[in-house]
Amino acid sequence: MILESTAHGVGNLFHKMWRDAEAGLGEYVAIFVPWYWQEEYRKQVADEFMLTGEEHAYAALYALDHEQMAWRRAKIAELNDPDLFRQEYPATAAEAFQISGHDSFIPPALIARARKAQVEASGPLIVGYDPAYTGADRHAVAWRRGRRLIKVETRLKLDTVQAAGWIKSVIDADRPAKVFIDIGNAGAGVFDQLSHMGPPYSTTVEAVNFGSSPVEPAPRDEHGKPYGGPLNRRAEMWLKSKLWLEGDVPVQIPDSDSLQADACGPGYRYDELTRLVLEKKEDMRRRGAKSPDEWDAVALTFARPVKPSNFNRKLVYPPSGLGNGV
Repeated sequence: MILESTAHGVGNLFHKMWRDAEAGLGEYVAIFVPWYWQEEYRKQVADEFMLTGEEHAYAALYALDHEQMAWRRAKIAELNDPDLFRQEYPATAAEAFQISGHDSFIPPALIARARKAQVEASGPLIVGYDPAYTGADRHAVAWRRGRRLIKVETRLKLDTVQAAGWIKSVIDADRPAKVFIDIGNAGAGVFDQLSHMGPPYSTTVEAVNFGSSPVEPAPRDEHGKPYGGPLNRRAEMWLKSKLWLEGDVPVQIPDSDSLQADACGPGYRYDELTRLVLEKKEDMRRRGAKSPDEWDAVALTFARPVKPSNFNRKLVYPPSGLGNGV
């Protein structure tokens, strides 16, 4: 049985079936067909045809030629809405399910660029763990070294003992410099268990509360009053992850539609003090969107700067040149 459709927003039956298929749940397999696979989506171009800066970046991301880009330009002009083109003629599954008029905090173009980049991993390994908030949410773990997000993994329906065992196995196998854990709800129990295990687990894990105040002090207006900046720790870390993606030096993330969907899921606004307010998970569920668990785990890797750990260092005895000294 094959179910085929042009996607339209999130929260409907087709979107739920797609996300389940992406996660390997149920009996269906997720197959995405980008618009540029269609040979008829081409338009002849004149010799003077030139790409704009945005078009050049788009063409480079998906290895498109001028005839394909000319057809894209003409179709956008016909629809009179670039967002509608991305929904009707998506290049990725995440674009297909975007909500018309939805202004995501992290623009899809930033994620698309990072999915195609090639960057060497460097620096200490930092891990972020976002525990499941409700039974339908996923436990998500992200591994990042410098400008490369190495991988993101998710699991379903873990209790706190199973979740703590998973994070313990990550520490044993990968020896990260730091594991940041959101201690809201189930995360507190996971953090407590790892803390009670003693070193290296107790020294590797660090608690983060999404709802707490930002670590960095808020900017101040001309009268010295706080004005602007992120509302809370979650918004602060998402902002840092966005700045990481926006930088002039490329970053690389896994080429994953589910990761892009989570990164581009939350909307945003500014409160009366112009503080950044990221859309809550509860509000996302009310409009039919899933919790952005995978990018919440990524954002946790930006909780604070981390120095390389001593986890992999070995004691050589006796030290060279010191005889039997210690």
